[in-house]
Amino acid sequence: MKFNKIAVLTASVLLSSSVMAQVIADKGLLTPVNKVAKHIVQKGDFGAYKVERNLAYVPQSLADANSVISTKGSMAIVKIDAPVDHVTKGTLVRNTLTNEVSALSGNISVLLKDGISAAQVSSETGLVIVSSYAGTQIAVLKVTGTQDLIEASNLLKSSGLVKVAKIEVLEVMHKAH
Repeated sequence: MKFNKIAVLTASVLLSSSVMAQVIADKGLLTPVNKVAKHIVQKGDFGAYKVERNLAYVPQSLADANSVISTKGSMAIVKIDAPVDHVTKGTLVRNTLTNEVSALSGNISVLLKDGISAAQVSSETGLVIVSSYAGTQIAVLKVTGTQDLIEASNLLKSSGLVKVAKIEVLEVMHKAH
């Protein structure tokens, strides 16, 4: 019996000393962790999108090579001198979460309130109906030449005619790897 107690005591001392040695060795190998830069989320102009007022989307054949920032197919994103003050079809926006730059379609998708028709919304707001889906409360409207997309979206939301109004962004959601 005495032998068993001595064996257990010896084993526990050896085990605890090996654990302590491992902890001391690990402390020597660990390097201090550098602080990670905090990601700053910009407030979007609408949803998660910020209007890029100093960028434009033009065909590559018309773009000045010195002002090209990037290209997408046959189109180029260029820096412009006069900032965009009127948000319409083709205006560039940056997704504040993914940092991707995309163009606006000029359309606003809406979910109409019960008893409201797309024609009624069109006549009261001056927006043109692109499509209206029969049997649903969904419609797509577009701005005319003098209307600002953000202002039109805010007008729709405050009009009491729609439940939801979303500006359409021509963003690639899925990419092949």
